[in-house]
Amino acid sequence: QGVSGSSHVAPETCRGRPCGDTEAAAVAMRRSGSMPVVSHSPRAEDAKAEMFGFRRWVQRSFVGGNLDDEAPGSMSPKASEGAGGGSFIEPALAEGSGNDLGQDLFVARSLADKFLIHCLLDDSVRPFYTGRSANLGALKLGLTEGFLSAIRSADGGDRHKLSLEAYRGLTEDNIKRLTEIVRRTVLEHCETTRESAPYASTQAFASAFDASSKMPFVLLPKADDSTEAAKAADGMTKRGGEDKAARVTGGIEWAPLTVPFGRRRQMLACVIGTSLIPGCLTILGLSLYHWRKTWPVLLPYLTWALVLDKSPWRGGMKISKWLRRLWIWRRWAEYFPATLIRANPKADFSGERPMLMGYHPHGILSFGVQLCVTTDAAGWSEKFPNLTARPCTLNMNLTTPILREIIGRLGAIPADSGAIRAALKPGNAVLLVVGGAAEALDTKPGEYVLTLARRNGFFRIALQHGADLVPTFGFGENDLFDIVQPSSLVRAIQLKAYKILSFSMPIFYGRGVFTYNMGLLPFRRPLTVVVGDPIRTEKTENPTVEQIDALKEKYIEALRQLHKDWAPRLEPGRDTSLMIL
Repeated sequence: QGVSGSSHVAPETCRGRPCGDTEAAAVAMRRSGSMPVVSHSPRAEDAKAEMFGFRRWVQRSFVGGNLDDEAPGSMSPKASEGAGGGSFIEPALAEGSGNDLGQDLFVARSLADKFLIHCLLDDSVRPFYTGRSANLGALKLGLTEGFLSAIRSADGGDRHKLSLEAYRGLTEDNIKRLTEIVRRTVLEHCETTRESAPYASTQAFASAFDASSKMPFVLLPKADDSTEAAKAADGMTKRGGEDKAARVTGGIEWAPLTVPFGRRRQMLACVIGTSLIPGCLTILGLSLYHWRKTWPVLLPYLTWALVLDKSPWRGGMKISKWLRRLWIWRRWAEYFPATLIRANPKADFSGERPMLMGYHPHGILSFGVQLCVTTDAAGWSEKFPNLTARPCTLNMNLTTPILREIIGRLGAIPADSGAIRAALKPGNAVLLVVGGAAEALDTKPGEYVLTLARRNGFFRIALQHGADLVPTFGFGENDLFDIVQPSSLVRAIQLKAYKILSFSMPIFYGRGVFTYNMGLLPFRRPLTVVVGDPIRTEKTENPTVEQIDALKEKYIEALRQLHKDWAPRLEPGRDTSLMIL
């Protein structure tokens, strides 16, 4: 829509002027009948909408630039002949191809125009290419670079470093859809330029893209290091939503009264989420107090929950998709915000093998696990459609009435060797916070001290079941609360409680509903869970100490690399090393 009705546009001109690349591409696709008709088009009510309706709609989606403007630094095919390419063409792109660079550049620009039109008319991938800060000229330049690198079989280096927003929004469906659009774009180009194509055949041309390991990721928005760093640095220091507008009275920072309704909803969701355990215990206590009225329901339920139902220890309860997608979790994730990233979009998460994921660090309450894995608030089901999340929690949480029904239906299982072994099967991703309570006691903002080197059971189970190990890191997990450094006596009490109860927590404080520096709610700071590449293991019934140590060393190396790759982007300005005990 917006480009339907070819009677208004002449073959060579558009309203008496030469057609631009993007416009001509849209005209060609419209005439071939391959242009999709989408209900969200700007002029759906007008069956005779002209090309200019589409052009105005595209231009309104960007700041600056014109639909037919040349991207800054790019060159026309004629100007680039004999010049070695434009300023954006790296030397690697000028090697390894027998075709003339000018022809390749011309083809790449034509493909970029066609690809852009398809993406803007597709609901699922359009958000990657539109936005208030997007610039049309820079976008066309990036797409041209991507297609050119594929044509000339170049690696492209840092140009494949995707933006954080692209990483956060990328799903399996998006990847498939972008791949389909690339194939359609290539075929349409071959169809519309058959007589003058610089390649001998359509198949030869298409093979250049099929062989590219960077497709379609090279066509996604690239990282803007300066903008990302400024945004991340600002989020790391926040406590509430509007710190600068806070009123200070008696050392207490009070939140402003004029807070947007959206943030109020996020705060409500955060209060509900963090109060889940005490809320369930309160309901249970009231039911027991009024037992004369509640016993007909309470007695059978407690018998079922505490005696008969052992499903959490036998692979987990049946998961409720409705509960995982509840609006409360989405609003709670927006509160921080909490996001989920696959470090390598092409990594194998097909679900054909069991997976054992290790989450680091523990933090105070492991909010990254609660929001990004236990629920679909950050898009787990879209990013890992072939994996069922089975996060591990304390045994006591799954023996607490009412609470067990909620977290069990979300997929949680006990952090018990037998329960983990029962859940380790193809299609399941069992996630364990490896450091446990010992690591929680070392929580400190701006530092990551992990309890991992002395853990052996995690690696033994992986080898015995042939489960792939997946390092997972929660950037910002330790920054959600401030910690009161304990005295030697308090520290001794904490360690004693840990040995007796199997859990303990440091003395911490956060913010409140109406305060920014006093309360038990987490600060509004970014929380990003990054999932690394799976580490393949071979099933070994009785692994030796040497095999366990070798796997542990490989896992720790992968975890360090994951932190090294992502810490500068998600926590810029920090010179924090990863300490593993």
